[in-house]
Amino acid sequence: MKLVFIHGATASNRSFAYIDSQLQRESIYLNYDRGRSAGYNLECMKERLTETTSDLYYVTHSLGGIYAIYLQDIIPNSVAAVSLATPFNGSEIAIWSRLFVPHYALFKDITPDSSFISESKCINIRIPWTQFVTTVGDVPWLVGDNDGIVTRKSMMCRDDVDYIEVDRNHYEIVQSQRVVDFINTHITHIGEK
Repeated sequence: MKLVFIHGATASNRSFAYIDSQLQRESIYLNYDRGRSAGYNLECMKERLTETTSDLYYVTHSLGGIYAIYLQDIIPNSVAAVSLATPFNGSEIAIWSRLFVPHYALFKDITPDSSFISESKCINIRIPWTQFVTTVGDVPWLVGDNDGIVTRKSMMCRDDVDYIEVDRNHYEIVQSQRVVDFINTHITHIGEK
């Protein structure tokens, strides 16, 4: 089984350094170009994953989880996923950010009304999926409970995933030992099936 790491919008594969070092498994890092459309990035990711015949276990942060929804639907050897603070219903911050940088593809793709987000909500998640919901880091310019970047409502809007709440903010979650422990146990459980 290979771990497939997909980072968040403002990050890189280095954001998973702690988790990857603790899991010590064969990994694939899927980076993407924030200046290109989500469709373009998704096609590049799909091409990369079709090269492997190993079972794929996704470990994603934020926007990376949206990409994983699409990938688990089209890559047959996908077996499970863990997402960290993924905005399943899009990002309200992207709405405002788009006003300042209107031509930036990333902000267009992650708003709640974008086709990338809307279409992802129509895809059934067919693999065991656990979302870690980050519960601290609240900022006043986001309506409702949030982790400083994503609202709790956006993180918890799907009914086909399991949820675990963790007292970390949007960026601290990638340093959580609780996440590492869960992934190790989950991988062992999946391997026993």
